[in-house]
Amino acid sequence: MQFKQNTIQILDAHGQIITTMVLPANIKLTQLAPLKILGDISVKVLPGAPAFKGLSVGGVL
Repeated sequence: MQFKQNTIQILDAHGQIITTMVLPANIKLTQLAPLKILGDISVKVLPGAPAFKGLSVGGVL
């Protein structure tokens, strides 16, 4: 059984990608609040993005 997933990008204040993650679709963005420790960030959900395994840093897939 496959679970639905969303691809999420974490962006810095300049719009540069800090990391890209694949998370369960049922996660609430408020659960990502602890990431504020990284400073002034924003979260972008990529609709329909192909899933990939693992974690990507610096926008490199």
